[in-house]
Amino acid sequence: METTLAAVKVAPRTAEIQEIDVPDIDYNSALMRVEAAGMCGSYGYFTREGGGRSPVPGMNAHENAGVIVKAGQGFLDRHGVEEGELVALEEYLPCGHCEWCRIGEFRHCWLTDTHNNPNPSRLDGGFRQYLYLPPNVVLHKVPQTMTPDEAALALPVGNGVQWAVREGEAAPGKTVVVQGPGSKGLGATLAAKKAGATVIVTGLSKDGARLEAARRLGADHTIDVQTNDFVETIMDITSGRGADAVVDCTTGRIPVIFNQAIEVLVRRGGIVVTQAYELESFSLELLTGKYGQLRACRGHSYASVAMGLEMIASGDYPLKEMVTHNFPLELTGEACLASGGEGNGADAVWVMVNPNMAA
Repeated sequence: METTLAAVKVAPRTAEIQEIDVPDIDYNSALMRVEAAGMCGSYGYFTREGGGRSPVPGMNAHENAGVIVKAGQGFLDRHGVEEGELVALEEYLPCGHCEWCRIGEFRHCWLTDTHNNPNPSRLDGGFRQYLYLPPNVVLHKVPQTMTPDEAALALPVGNGVQWAVREGEAAPGKTVVVQGPGSKGLGATLAAKKAGATVIVTGLSKDGARLEAARRLGADHTIDVQTNDFVETIMDITSGRGADAVVDCTTGRIPVIFNQAIEVLVRRGGIVVTQAYELESFSLELLTGKYGQLRACRGHSYASVAMGLEMIASGDYPLKEMVTHNFPLELTGEACLASGGEGNGADAVWVMVNPNMAA
């Protein structure tokens, strides 16, 4: 059995490089050299107790892109790829035959359901040099002109398409507010603007670099909610009408953010898109008074990721230069901290670990 080097969280704020086994590659599996692994909530996961929702202890990382270096013929035929090709991965390992899998909604397959299945099937662990790909991996071929860093943006941009366009119904003539300019928030900004909406992005004072990135991706307005009143400013921008949709790309755990999203909705038909977890309180009465809609959302469909990759491949957006920080595998801990603004991450926008980059 072969081995690979991987960054493993051994305690809060502490990672170490370990040598771990890689399963043998058979007719239906493959081995991918990880070229880029992005951050999705990695700061919070890395700094707190516990292992998150990943079934792979200590190795969260699912925004992965890399090169197929070894594969069985069954794998190549099933996925339509060849050895040497660059691919972007989704985090889902679905059954492949249920009603949801048949329409590319792998997040709703029971096997992949991290909220209800006590033992979900996920492909994590991108903070390593080589990653085993089982037969049921969900992957996307990407243009060979695309860099690995760009390919690793497939999920945040795909999430943006799912949340802002498919759920938030961004379209010409509509106003979309994106709460939080992190990875998913920037993806939502890009997708909503591509759909023709007027886009307002909100963040904190420490988010200056990301708010600037949002403007470069097409945001019409950005708001520092620590120096400006969220509700008053948005109602002023919209001449008192409010927003057609508010996409909550924050932690989903702060009641005041949720209630403010409802406050700025248009009267009748406004949509709040959120992945809220446990909220101590929120005003259902306020939502009813606005005749608004609450749409719970998590993850993405296959089609949304494919659309996100098309947007990245178009070259119409300065995404490559928005990958502001690259770290080798040995500095994965520092990368996680930088994604949360610590260390040299004060001006971080998108942060990547490149496991095969020389330290």
